[in-house]
Amino acid sequence: MSESPHITGWGIASALGVGRDRFCAALLRGESGITTVHRFDTSPFTTHVGAMVAGYESDDRDPSLLSHEFGMLALHDALAHARLELEALQSMRVTLTLGASLFGDHTTERLAHDLAKELGISGPAITISTACTSSTQAIGFGADLIGEGFADVVLAGGIDVLTPALFAGFHALGVLSERPCTPFGRQMGTTLGEGAGFVVIERGGLRDAVTRARLRGYGLSGDAYHETSPEPRGRGVAAAIRGALDDAGASAAEIGYLNAHGTGTVANDTAEWCAVQSVFGSDLGGSLALSSSKGHLGHAQSAAGVLEVITTLECMGAGLAPTTAGFEEARPGGPPRPVGSKQPKPLVYELALSSNSAFGGSNCALVFGKAKPATVSDDERRRVFVSGATALCAGVSCIEELASICAAESPLSKAELQIDLALELPRVDLRGIDRASELLTTVVSRALADAGAQLRGETRARTGLIAGVLRASPDSLYRFRTSLERRGFAKPDTTAFAQVLPSAAQGACAKALNIRGPQSTVTIGEGSGLMAAVMSAWMLARRRDSDRIVAAAVDVRSEQSAEGALVDAACALVLCTEPTAVEVAGIGLAGPGQLDEAITEAKRRSGLSERVELLVELPNPFGGMPATSSAFALAHAIGSLRRGKSKTALVATTGTTASVAMILTSNEVTHDD
Repeated sequence: MSESPHITGWGIASALGVGRDRFCAALLRGESGITTVHRFDTSPFTTHVGAMVAGYESDDRDPSLLSHEFGMLALHDALAHARLELEALQSMRVTLTLGASLFGDHTTERLAHDLAKELGISGPAITISTACTSSTQAIGFGADLIGEGFADVVLAGGIDVLTPALFAGFHALGVLSERPCTPFGRQMGTTLGEGAGFVVIERGGLRDAVTRARLRGYGLSGDAYHETSPEPRGRGVAAAIRGALDDAGASAAEIGYLNAHGTGTVANDTAEWCAVQSVFGSDLGGSLALSSSKGHLGHAQSAAGVLEVITTLECMGAGLAPTTAGFEEARPGGPPRPVGSKQPKPLVYELALSSNSAFGGSNCALVFGKAKPATVSDDERRRVFVSGATALCAGVSCIEELASICAAESPLSKAELQIDLALELPRVDLRGIDRASELLTTVVSRALADAGAQLRGETRARTGLIAGVLRASPDSLYRFRTSLERRGFAKPDTTAFAQVLPSAAQGACAKALNIRGPQSTVTIGEGSGLMAAVMSAWMLARRRDSDRIVAAAVDVRSEQSAEGALVDAACALVLCTEPTAVEVAGIGLAGPGQLDEAITEAKRRSGLSERVELLVELPNPFGGMPATSSAFALAHAIGSLRRGKSKTALVATTGTTASVAMILTSNEVTHDD
């Protein structure tokens, strides 16, 4: 039997203050952290306000340095609130789940690696990069790690830093307000912010700790609509909220407060209100206590979700509902009565919901609170199978060709990979698609075809996509940088700006193929493709909001970077709950450099003891593919099982921030008792 994970503490670095005490005092006074930007020159823009971390308003150090410092401030604050000493962490299985989408060509797993190293955490550090839902997803996946038995403690949260390039991109999109934003109010537009926040999630009974709240469930979805705008009727947001309620075993009527994404833009606020009414009903939606924290904190991007969760947790514990700073008069098409008092208003509630949406159509919602749910039987887990697989690089377009190259150990061709996606998807609008999106869309489309899957009707909403990606596509990064150099910060390339996040390819692929189920982008450095498959497997086993998830990975040639891919490559595997010839028998997860531990765990969970063919990575020809090489190994193993060349296969890798393993079997193999 398992119960919902315990939240025992949280920590924050925000525009309202660094540390819980300062943050909470400012929040209860009804203050706003939005002020004039001094860190960089805003003269090229029509707006000059932002929400910078208190005490760092003029700090113009490299964003990676600020990200690390903000993260450590929030982590130490969270551990102090949870009464967890650093020394105590050494005797526990601790995992870090970080929501981050560092703007530019930095690899986000490096930030997670450095944070974990400074804290002395030897367990996995997993980075989720889905723009404004990054930290929300990191919290949800953190709960999964507890539920799956991979961790005793998870430090889950997110970090983001406001930079001139980020400011320029949003300004060019025309979504920034000239004055501090007032979500759901008459004034239109958002205000950018920054910060870091982490919550401490623990397995029940681990130690004598105060349970401050319980993480009941989360939901994921995709709009499959537009690169930067939400689906107007809010169907994707509604799907994520319903998924969270279902995962939590709660009804809409049990939710006492909703912390909305509420950016202040017309498109977002209207779509979100449509979603709220769809889930809660027009009557209940109008009376539900609802507000947005962005009037206090600005839109902190990857950190937005966790900052808003912490805002809610602080107020819930004090018997209050957070307010929407600056709100005076409701706009048409929005909630008529959001919490708009000067200070948080008295309200007692057992369950709260927090919702976020992001570029590329990613949506995520969390349910948490004081109410204790009934325990759930682990017998309800579903078996997971593989129904399709495709590998793609120069000289390889299917797993049969992959097998031939592996058998001969032929050198990998570095010739340019030719793709005619317009020919493969003649009815799809492919204007502005970049190289990573082109590769990912091609390989996912072919994998779905290999699985015989047709995405129609409800199938689209019950099919998910999780991608292993290290960074944004180099061509989009180049186009955006070039536009800043040639046109100035006032007129950057907005198409390229929307594509300079690691999740851009996953979002574009979902849009092109109409995939609307659970979606995410994950990285652990080397081995990210295998990590995407592991996450897909545990989600299908534990959850009920999807029947099929495509686990994919993409690498794009980057000759300028020593850490980049040497070739263009992509791989996709279709995992499902309908029985096929290949089954996922066991998965293992451990810290970086702990490959043996990950393999041992996968074997234990599979019940196959030592009767496993070891297949660790692919032969040397497939080096130089950081995200996809482990996914290629997995595809090769699937092909071997399909052809009857083996009955069992184990694929394992150790990446920059985690070691992962997966055991596959033919569906005829009998497991040990």
